[in-house]
Amino acid sequence: MIGKWGTVFILIACLAWQSQAAVNCTSSGRFADTDDTTCQAYVLCVYSSTTSSYLSYNYTCPSTSLFNPTTSLCTTNYTCTTTNTTTTNTSVCTADGYIADPSSTDCSTYIECVEVNSTFIETTLTCPNGTLFNPNTTLCDSSYNCTTTTTFTCTSAGRFADSSDTTCQTYYLCVVLSDGTITQYTYTCPSTSVFNPNTSVCTASYTCTT
Repeated sequence: MIGKWGTVFILIACLAWQSQAAVNCTSSGRFADTDDTTCQAYVLCVYSSTTSSYLSYNYTCPSTSLFNPTTSLCTTNYTCTTTNTTTTNTSVCTADGYIADPSSTDCSTYIECVEVNSTFIETTLTCPNGTLFNPNTTLCDSSYNCTTTTTFTCTSAGRFADSSDTTCQTYYLCVVLSDGTITQYTYTCPSTSVFNPNTSVCTASYTCTT
């Protein structure tokens, strides 16, 4: 009787793993989890002669490695190329943290920047009612006055240094909207970095010469 119930428990556990798998197993082996943008998750597909079907099990590579779909192994020399739906072709992020949403005209939304494998994942968030996103404090502020107007005028898409800033920490982001117009936003680099006009990113290795 114990053996029977043990078998039932094992089958139930297998079915539970199978229901969570993101890969539809059609053959035995290890396959990348296409829903995982970190390239660390994979699915092990095992053929069950008892049910004449494939069972699937979810696994995650150690934190120092990624799953290589070509070799079906966890490795430290594989480059993750999976993109996330929240990642745009032209990233507005230059460092981890929170920045103003370039598509927002009322400062009600902002973007969370998270760097994963040298690529920024951008997630749009909304401030609570009665507050606006303050790019200077990177917080939702009830007393912040929303404005996107500056003395600088965008003529093309990209990031440009604020020549009036002697600290080299502020810069302008120029974004081409769907109607063809260009809008601009002012950003400030983290306190430990300055804006490098040559690479158009915030960095700690650039020497401010303004």
